[in-house]
Amino acid sequence: MGMKRIVIRADGNQQIAMGHVMRCLSIADELRQMGADVIFVTAGDETEELIRSRGFENHVLHSDFAHMEQELPSLLNFLKGYQPDLILADSYYVTDNYMNALRGVSKTAYIDDLGQPVYSVDILINYNIYGSELPYEKYYEEKEIPLPERILTGCGYAPLRAEFRQGRRSRIQERVTDILITTGGGDKEDTSGRLCRKLLAERKEGQHAGMRYHVICGPFAQNRRELMEIAAEDDAFVIHDFVTNMSEFLMDFDLAVSAGGSTMYELCSMGLPTVCFTFADNQRQQAECFGRTTEVKNAGSMADRPEETIDRIAERLAQLEYDSALRQTVREQMLTLVDGRGAIRIAEALI
Repeated sequence: MGMKRIVIRADGNQQIAMGHVMRCLSIADELRQMGADVIFVTAGDETEELIRSRGFENHVLHSDFAHMEQELPSLLNFLKGYQPDLILADSYYVTDNYMNALRGVSKTAYIDDLGQPVYSVDILINYNIYGSELPYEKYYEEKEIPLPERILTGCGYAPLRAEFRQGRRSRIQERVTDILITTGGGDKEDTSGRLCRKLLAERKEGQHAGMRYHVICGPFAQNRRELMEIAAEDDAFVIHDFVTNMSEFLMDFDLAVSAGGSTMYELCSMGLPTVCFTFADNQRQQAECFGRTTEVKNAGSMADRPEETIDRIAERLAQLEYDSALRQTVREQMLTLVDGRGAIRIAEALI
């Protein structure tokens, strides 16, 4: 049996942020370890530098990421030359026609976050906390298409980078001093800015003495200048532009505020007590499931009710700040969910 050739079709840009490409890179790393030849295909060149820096080729289609059927002629032409054994697609903009066309070339796999619609594929992956609750058999029956050969669901498949398997943990101390605020690659709703302004106002009233707030400023964040102004006004606010070793970085915090998405599973693997919120529909199911099944509070949607959501985040941070038993409960629940080996499990299934 020769080397498996695998194509990964994913995008990252200012509109959809970086989560799709980041999780696919984690899977690609493991596929390479297992001897596969992996190439990325993207609509635009926004993530080309990142993909190449990780040692993978990137074929850019120069197409519209939101209208994927339009790229089929050039994609199929490329695939004809490459002749993959499997194509892994990770985009909310695929269609039945698109997936069927890929299936005409090779076996296919699809990373799903939404449950519906479902597509004709050989392997379906939904590693989200709610993935196992979704009635995929029913969805496929209703659509009258065959069930995939394999359906991989649940947090055991969360595709984290290898660094999260090293048993690193966030710190446990009696007093909270350092809080992380992370809002993903883009922060369209200015969550980090709004939360920092609220916390800054509370600090001026004498609250949160001795606390430090660390904000990760994502590559597509539009509020960087405002965040730098807040940091200049009060040195309790620290802005981090680029974090290279996330698992090591997370060891320095007592609490986190995070947008829903892949980062939540990284935080789980570190056991870092977290308050989550959403700003996109595809994050809602995850946040609601965390809120329903664990003590990880879902503060709500920044897109729908920004002011209330910011208030709930600040309120929950204050609760966690003063209740070490609650912090410990949240920590243990998060650690139980994710062991950091999800990318290996997915790669094994793809190979």
